[in-house]
Amino acid sequence: MRGLVLGAITVLFLMPALGLAQEPISREIPALLTADEISYDETLGVVVASGHVEISQGQRLLLADTVTYNQRTNVVTASGNVSLLEPSGEVIFADYAELTDDMREGVMRSIRILLTDRSRFAAVSGWRSGGNRTEMRKAVFSPCELCEEDPTRAPLWQIRAFKVVHDQKAQDIEYYDAWLEMFGVPVAYTPYFSHPDPTVVRRSGFLVPDFGNN
Repeated sequence: MRGLVLGAITVLFLMPALGLAQEPISREIPALLTADEISYDETLGVVVASGHVEISQGQRLLLADTVTYNQRTNVVTASGNVSLLEPSGEVIFADYAELTDDMREGVMRSIRILLTDRSRFAAVSGWRSGGNRTEMRKAVFSPCELCEEDPTRAPLWQIRAFKVVHDQKAQDIEYYDAWLEMFGVPVAYTPYFSHPDPTVVRRSGFLVPDFGNN
């Protein structure tokens, strides 16, 4: 059989009955795939899932409108309302993502990240490596909640940088060519700046300022 189309189904990769076991997403960690429709092209070795797609692998959960898995290249491509729930509790949102290595590495476009303390990143693009390092280009970071009446309004303060690196293993966030903005207005520039990520309770060094008004 060269092609197979299934509707509203859940698939556990490594199940030989569906002919999907030639090259699972990971040779060590099986992946559970749920979608409204799944098609399989045996000739190309490509699985396409569409409609409320969920892929659970280890402690990671990927949600998207459409997901394509190439068994030959071992690459998962996701598009449309992409969400990746990390074991740390962080949630990564993107318009498009290409993931490999048990969804621990990959590239993403129009990336947004919600950290465990509700602070946020937004960037034009991002790269994940090792499951614990994220590099973002043209990125913005802010711990401030967005305005409910106008979410597009600039927060009370934010840091905008050409490059941002979040190293979860070192628990550091680094900024390169960064501007501190207040109400969307640049007030200070630094070529390099860093601070601990939200998982750090106490550490010596620079403390991220907190601003408030009433």
